[in-house]
Amino acid sequence: MSISKIRIDFWLTGDLFEADEVSEILQIEPTKFKRKEEYPLPQTALTSWKLSTKKEECKAVCWQFEKLINLLKGKEGLIIELCEQYELTASFTVVVEMEAGNGPELVLTKDIILFIAAINAEVGFDLYID
Repeated sequence: MSISKIRIDFWLTGDLFEADEVSEILQIEPTKFKRKEEYPLPQTALTSWKLSTKKEECKAVCWQFEKLINLLKGKEGLIIELCEQYELTASFTVVVEMEAGNGPELVLTKDIILFIAAINAEVGFDLYID
């Protein structure tokens, strides 16, 4: 059996905003930025600024989550301001690739939950099971 592979994505999504401005304010370059016009159905899409960890073999979701939060820690106020100013939504996606019966520990620690709450973010889970 192989170890699960985990990646965590942090998203700022909204109708229209500029990646450069968000990156400058947060002092972080995104992993990916995509304008809503670039999606196949722009009328239902949102512009997205994404910061991701590398997909790595890992036995606990919290280990990858902590890597991403360490990059964002201390910027909670800036994230809230960006969300208010540009009507953005902050969210995290936990992506897990695993074999059936060999999944990682899916625990969000108190510190992770406090950070998520501090920036008024949501969390989603994408599980890919072979």
